[in-house]
Amino acid sequence: MQDITLDGGEPRIDQIPSVRAAQVSDPQPEFHPFHFTGTTGGFFPIWIVNLFLTIITLGLYSPWATVRKRRYFYGHTWVADANFEYHGNPIAILKGRLIAVAAFAVYSGVGHFMPKVAAVLALVLFAAAPWFIARSLAFNAFNSSYRNIRFRFHATYMDVLRAIWPVAVVLVFPLFMPEIDQTGKVLPPVTFWVVLGLQMLAIIAVYPYAIGSLKKLHVNHSQFGTAQFATGVGVGAFYKIYFVMMLVAIGAFFVAAILAGIVGGVVEVTGASPAKSSAILIPVAMVIFYFSVGSLLLAYTKSRVGNLVYNNTQLESHVSFVSHLKLRKLAWLYLVNMFAILFSLGLAVPWAVIRVVRYRAECLQLRAGSSLDSFISGVAAQVSATGEELGEFFSVDLSL
Repeated sequence: MQDITLDGGEPRIDQIPSVRAAQVSDPQPEFHPFHFTGTTGGFFPIWIVNLFLTIITLGLYSPWATVRKRRYFYGHTWVADANFEYHGNPIAILKGRLIAVAAFAVYSGVGHFMPKVAAVLALVLFAAAPWFIARSLAFNAFNSSYRNIRFRFHATYMDVLRAIWPVAVVLVFPLFMPEIDQTGKVLPPVTFWVVLGLQMLAIIAVYPYAIGSLKKLHVNHSQFGTAQFATGVGVGAFYKIYFVMMLVAIGAFFVAAILAGIVGGVVEVTGASPAKSSAILIPVAMVIFYFSVGSLLLAYTKSRVGNLVYNNTQLESHVSFVSHLKLRKLAWLYLVNMFAILFSLGLAVPWAVIRVVRYRAECLQLRAGSSLDSFISGVAAQVSATGEELGEFFSVDLSL
């Protein structure tokens, strides 16, 4: 019999077999923070060349610009001493862009002369959208890798359709919109406002569902090699986020109206020239209001949605994520970026992008239940055993 007693007759806790086994089977989790090592100086030459070549080629160079940009950002994103890689083919992206541009051109041309036909065409394009969304997500996943292991996305046409079907409700309303006569009047005007109001309400009701469903679709049908991602977040959580955002937007406009009244009263009391005061104050106030409210709303949705999705996502049962984006910090980043881009006439775009990407990376951690290296080695072995499928076949990328 094994001696597990001390001189005083009491066993040491680490000598008891059941406790020792529990300690071995319950290792401490590993936390691996994400890092972004890109710099403004490194990204600016890529950005300026991409912009120049895209302009002089009338947009045809944009797929190559997208690949260069993604390779830079993927290559400078690190976690657990390894970076990501992007392997996309610009030709596949070009196919997607050409399809998107052709569809938009046909829709715009038909809509200018035959609005009712354009509404029907929008429903036809919507019916084709799930296939293109699935292929685009599959293309981007397969062409992304970490430690030489490719990501994957597997979703069927029906999977995507179930995620976006309420959008079709919004597209139906233009079919009931009254025609505009030759004088530019809408007949009857009451019907126009009723249909428009119902369409706006439908957009408000559908948008959170579509965003939440697409996020869930993306996570639940994605893989890292053979390891499956999963999220248990519900669509209702997205409705809460966008409902609060709507309340903030309404409140901001009320505040703006009150401030406008105060400014108008000050101008009247001081006897300043309304024309001169308006010419200076109104444009400046509108820019400050737009940038401030826009930064706040964008930061709120980005931080809340980002934290919600990452903090409820797991890779198998071994890996999870910890995201702690802060509303105030992100809103300040967006606000400063907007003014910097405005006053630099757009030249500060690379600086602004790098700042946001670096902050988002700093707020994200990967949590592994035990050894991350062992987990990845197991995934790599399974991938080698099953083999990689061809990811380029008939794949498109519709992202702009």
